[in-house]
Amino acid sequence: MTDNRDRIEHWLAAKVPGASFDDAGTASVQRDQDTVVVLELSPSGDICHFCALVAPLSEEIPEASLFAALELNRYGKPLGGCWLAWEPDLQMLSLNWNLVLADADDFAFGNALDNFISAIDAARAALLPSEEGEASRPIAEMA
Repeated sequence: MTDNRDRIEHWLAAKVPGASFDDAGTASVQRDQDTVVVLELSPSGDICHFCALVAPLSEEIPEASLFAALELNRYGKPLGGCWLAWEPDLQMLSLNWNLVLADADDFAFGNALDNFISAIDAARAALLPSEEGEASRPIAEMA
């Protein structure tokens, strides 16, 4: 597990200088006030799980939000293989994806992280009312 953890930390630091895993085995990268990507290494060390909070349910019609999330999971091309899950403690939908590390390299990791950020934006576009003037920023601008 340590080898994969070291590999991921190296790949992550190349994308976001200073980012690393904490003692609990998670790393977080913040793109903006509303976007934090959490990376977690599986106990076996062979999978890196990506997770980010995406959206709360609509207060007016929560069923419509859940239905939209189910549609995205079922017809999820905009999510690029990611899936939405309900986080009951936070009352939020989260986006999730797993990177299998056996065949991964720095290029695959960088693409996975960039694609995950794009999927967050796509999920929010489908689940939240649009905010004019709000453009997504590439991962390279994350701090």
